[in-house]
Amino acid sequence: MTDSIELAELADQILDIAEDNYDRLSSIIDDLDDEVKNELLVSDFLHAFQVFYYYFRMDPSEIVIDRLMLQPASSLEKGVFIENFDIFELWFIIEDNNGIIYVSDGEKILRKFSGRKAYTKAVEYANSLEW
Repeated sequence: MTDSIELAELADQILDIAEDNYDRLSSIIDDLDDEVKNELLVSDFLHAFQVFYYYFRMDPSEIVIDRLMLQPASSLEKGVFIENFDIFELWFIIEDNNGIIYVSDGEKILRKFSGRKAYTKAVEYANSLEW
């Protein structure tokens, strides 16, 4: 486990180098030791959109970006609501060091998606559901 001061300093260095370029940030995070990377991706030193971009390498809608930017990455261990499709909800969560998008009906998880195209597949799935 990395000391929180060391992790904060590392995050500051990474964010300074990456500036506001999410591709550059993702590339730097890719090169980190797995243990440090996994700690950073669920820390208070990144916001949830930076982590979303790291896992999925895409920009969702503006409202999703705004919602994720307002949440610390540490909230991803429990999950962050990102979008509604009729009565269905999309959530972003970190499980076992993987970025997961899940579709819920508000009471139970209907399906989970992982991998680079997880968000796109979850949106397609949610749009295909009938209630």
